[in-house]
Amino acid sequence: MDEASIIQRVQEGDLEAFSGLMDLHLRRLRAFVALNAPVPHLIDEICHEAFVFAYRHMGEFQRGTSFFAWLKSIAWNLLRAEVQRFSREQANQLKYAERRVFEASPSKSVERADRELEGLEACLEKVSPRMRDLLRMRYALGLSTSEISERFGQSAAWVRTTLFRLRRHLRSCVEQRMAAEKA
Repeated sequence: MDEASIIQRVQEGDLEAFSGLMDLHLRRLRAFVALNAPVPHLIDEICHEAFVFAYRHMGEFQRGTSFFAWLKSIAWNLLRAEVQRFSREQANQLKYAERRVFEASPSKSVERADRELEGLEACLEKVSPRMRDLLRMRYALGLSTSEISERFGQSAAWVRTTLFRLRRHLRSCVEQRMAAEKA
């Protein structure tokens, strides 16, 4: 079956036909992403997210145009957003580390780090077991977001968002504990 027929079937409500589009374009999309991704673990994640986005927005695709070009632009935008997010996160971590190094003397910074670690452990106890498992998979086991998403049965975007929210919550919790100690 040709691409135009598959697209027509999908847009007419036969969402099972979408797998035919994936079969036609997955290899080429992976190659495109692999050539542009800064790290290999993003390849499958970006391809997956691109197909999910395309699936959800098939009604917006204009028949007669190149589906692969549309899919490629979706993947490009997802990849660009991921790289920007990573860059922001790296810059924030660097600023945070620099601030910590310069604001305290060596003995005070070790003492403060010990208190922060104790605070983090206390804050982690308040997090649900499922969220602790998520943190353990990412930071103790070093699993990628796509590997974690498979284990949790959630999307990679859900994993990234949940990790972001957990980190923000834990940071806030530790900062509140540190402020309470000073008071």
